[in-house]
Amino acid sequence: MRQLSVFLLLLVLLGGCGSSIPALQNPVEGLEFPEPRTFTSPEVERFSYNGIEFFLLQDQELPLVTVNVIVNGGSWMEPGDKTGLAWITGNVLRSGGSEQYPDEDLNELLEARAASMETSFGLSNGSARMNVLKEDFDDLLPVFTDLLKNPLFPQERIDLAKTQQRTAISRRNEEAASVAARAFRKLIYGPESEYARSIEYATLDNITREDIVDFHEKTYQASNLLVGVIGDFDPAALRTQLEEAFGIFEVGEPVDMDLPEVDYEFESGLYFAHKGDMNQSQIRMGHIGGYRDNPDYAALQVMNQILSGGFSGRLFREVRTDQGLAYGVFGTYSSNVRYPGMFFAGLSTAAENTQEAYEATLAQIRRLQDERVSRQELNETRERMFNRIIFRYDSYARILSEQMSNYNLGLPEDAFEQYVEQVRQVTVDDIHRVANEYLQPDKMKVLIVGNRDLIEDQLAEMGPYEELDISIPRPVAERAAVEGDAQAGREWMQKVAEAMIEDGTEVGTLVTKGTQSVQTPQGEMSLQTITRTRFPDAMTMEITTPMGSQVIELSDGSGVVRMGGQEQPLPPDFVASMVDEIKRNPLYLAMTADALEATLIESSDDIKTIHIGGEYDLTMDVSTRNQLPVEISYSQFEPQQGRDVEVTIVLDDWTWSDGVRIAYDQKRYSDGELDSRSQIREHTID
Repeated sequence: MRQLSVFLLLLVLLGGCGSSIPALQNPVEGLEFPEPRTFTSPEVERFSYNGIEFFLLQDQELPLVTVNVIVNGGSWMEPGDKTGLAWITGNVLRSGGSEQYPDEDLNELLEARAASMETSFGLSNGSARMNVLKEDFDDLLPVFTDLLKNPLFPQERIDLAKTQQRTAISRRNEEAASVAARAFRKLIYGPESEYARSIEYATLDNITREDIVDFHEKTYQASNLLVGVIGDFDPAALRTQLEEAFGIFEVGEPVDMDLPEVDYEFESGLYFAHKGDMNQSQIRMGHIGGYRDNPDYAALQVMNQILSGGFSGRLFREVRTDQGLAYGVFGTYSSNVRYPGMFFAGLSTAAENTQEAYEATLAQIRRLQDERVSRQELNETRERMFNRIIFRYDSYARILSEQMSNYNLGLPEDAFEQYVEQVRQVTVDDIHRVANEYLQPDKMKVLIVGNRDLIEDQLAEMGPYEELDISIPRPVAERAAVEGDAQAGREWMQKVAEAMIEDGTEVGTLVTKGTQSVQTPQGEMSLQTITRTRFPDAMTMEITTPMGSQVIELSDGSGVVRMGGQEQPLPPDFVASMVDEIKRNPLYLAMTADALEATLIESSDDIKTIHIGGEYDLTMDVSTRNQLPVEISYSQFEPQQGRDVEVTIVLDDWTWSDGVRIAYDQKRYSDGELDSRSQIREHTID
């Protein structure tokens, strides 16, 4: 609304709203404009104490003080089978509170003071931050350092952090771009590389509180810390306050920040990851990048801007705008300080354009080597870069952050100024030279994430490819050996089959109509359902809820939910669980009784307990009175919890129709708690 008002006001001032408003002959005549604000780079005060390097920058614009801490050490240090250790440490360090201020006490204190404290760990560094009002700085600085030095790491907070991460793991294949980014990083650095590992259910399970305490003790030593303070503070008192507050840290042993080398060979390869819920393709193509200390760093950055520099880059102009082959294009030639970066170009495109979009992108990379850029294109690219660069130092906070980062990485204080000057000196010949020296379009790794059914013919034309497994590994549950009578187990399963299916009945699609009651956090919800099950792995369920109707459709290893004219793909883990449920349906077990690994493991006058092995791994209690199942029990993996849930289905009210007998009353329990009840009114066989 504000933008519209300003627009209408401009029309009035410029005479665009009617002849009754006289047009200004010279709109700016007589107006006086103030001089543009200039930004003067301030001096950052530095001093060392107790092995810690301090950076101080006074800024009295607002009555705030911010303390930023850089911690040397990160996820590259964690063992591969405990991937996620650094993340949990950073998360629980703050959420768990300290010995003096446990979690809830700390939260209440900060909320009352409108203050914040945050901690985290990344790949190579950790960070901690406190933001407070000037008047509260004296009181809260010791609280902050006590939190960093003496965290509680309560087990309940560790468990909560693991649950949060398990939820993230369960959903990580929902976004194709995230799948492509993760898989491509593994192709470049290696699947087990410190720079590409993924947190898995199993690695989370391996992390103990002792691991977290040990990781914290290794990293939060004075010799690993850099501390920056910016804001409205008393310079005369601040140094003494910092020395006292951070003096509680032992100097300790500094972390060796010589990160592992990357074992990389330039070689071509085409890789494909199937994601059946897509009608687009995500493409990544590239190879290893370089280091920040490369003398050609500036020329490579200018080259990258020419290729993929936003709206003005060649990829955007040529592949997206002119040829219309991409929804989005992007790329980078990254050069890190402590380990090599990556060069890649990426895009998302309609499935039918996959091969053409790939070839168009490849052509632009080769064009950099085959043709010299024009002087005009180079100058325009540099101008765009400089237009963005002016915002690099637009605040005191950015200046302080830059100086701390440069110091920690071993770069000169004026590294940025040197880079700007080097960009000014890049020539057309430099671009041509670095493109030919550093880019290897014939030895790139190419990754396509898409729907095989839609692009299989294009993949075949692009050449041999390796299919990547992007499924989420589940923890391997230990199962006790099953002992019992296999012959009796098979005989009893035959009795179950005869009790459920009339001789000569062909079971096609099972159609059931009924009511399902589901337990939710808001209470019980009643749903009207019509379910069509086509064994062993397809189903359509029409659901009528108090909020409206929806249809869930499962087939060919993927599924969708439709509601209100919209269609949403089902997460792969959800689909897998639904397929498991179909295969454990008593009717399907009866249909396949001859092929089951059935063993009688317990027997009484009333109940025979049968274990069914293989992919089912369930137990079935069968009534000796009517040879029908009364209960089925099994473990089912729950993705968001990252563990197996013990499921029990209680079956009752068996009813004949169309040659098969179905339990019309089915109660489902998870870990002993009732979570749903299905009551069938009628069933037919199509």
